[in-house]
Amino acid sequence: MITASIIGVTGDTGLELVRLALAHPEITLKYLTSRQHENSDIGEVYPHLAGTGLRITNTDHDTVAAQSDIVFLALPHKTAQDEVAQLHGKTKIIDLSADFRLDDAATYEKYYSTKHNHETLLSNVPYGWPELNKDMISNASTVANPGCFALLAQIMLQPFAGNIDYANIMAVTGSSGSGKTASDGTHHPVRNHNMKSYNINKHRHIPEICKTAQITPDQLNFVPTSGPFTRGIFATAFVGSNTAPNLSLYNDALFIRITESVALANVVGSNYCDINIQQVDDSNYIVQGALDNLVKGAAGCAIQNMNIMFGLDEATGLKQLSPLYP
Repeated sequence: MITASIIGVTGDTGLELVRLALAHPEITLKYLTSRQHENSDIGEVYPHLAGTGLRITNTDHDTVAAQSDIVFLALPHKTAQDEVAQLHGKTKIIDLSADFRLDDAATYEKYYSTKHNHETLLSNVPYGWPELNKDMISNASTVANPGCFALLAQIMLQPFAGNIDYANIMAVTGSSGSGKTASDGTHHPVRNHNMKSYNINKHRHIPEICKTAQITPDQLNFVPTSGPFTRGIFATAFVGSNTAPNLSLYNDALFIRITESVALANVVGSNYCDINIQQVDDSNYIVQGALDNLVKGAAGCAIQNMNIMFGLDEATGLKQLSPLYP
């Protein structure tokens, strides 16, 4: 059994990690930490987890690391980087923040408006896209989980990587992508009957997308949009390329499905990502894709990475998570 702990358990991603860990046959949960609700039964605070017997503590992180085979860090961007540096090398770590996704401190500072305090560590933390970087992940002590928008866009563009003239992407995300704290733009009474784009061509996931797609920001138009639903991201990309997409790279990808059509209802609740590619003419393609931002876009990808780090079948604990249809 793998002894796992979650630091920052009370956010949506942390709670999703608990759900997935409870379904995993090789995971025993040790510590669920948060400065909120310290020494509380998790089921009293989050009734959907009632009966699990799990407690929220504020155990110091060195103790957590010493008594865990792996620690999932579900902390906010900017605060996670010091925690990763403190724990790196003491146990295996999967960081679900953005703080180690980029290998260039200047780019991080540009998109996150803060200095990176551990620049030398950036090159030692592989990017945790399981289907692309499996060998690096399997040998890593610390892994940086991808961003949810970024992972979907990368899966959609990777068949064209190195041969892209331009990519125009509109991606519609559910309200869970905004976190648990309501704001004027994310509060349900407004959001449930509304659509609104934001951070057009300024979104923090742009450098992740550009790096793996082998394009520059001026070749990408990225329009993130808030949708009137809770879970999932649905994206449409218009791609200019004179080279046919290489779909064979997903032949062994257990959770990437090439489908005749794409619908959120076919992936929500699961670790699947569905994509469809239609050729318009010799140099233009329309690509659509969908995933659950809390599963494949966050906690599910983290579990998949953990499986790889411990030499398990990467589908362990995930394959049985069929989509919540309808």
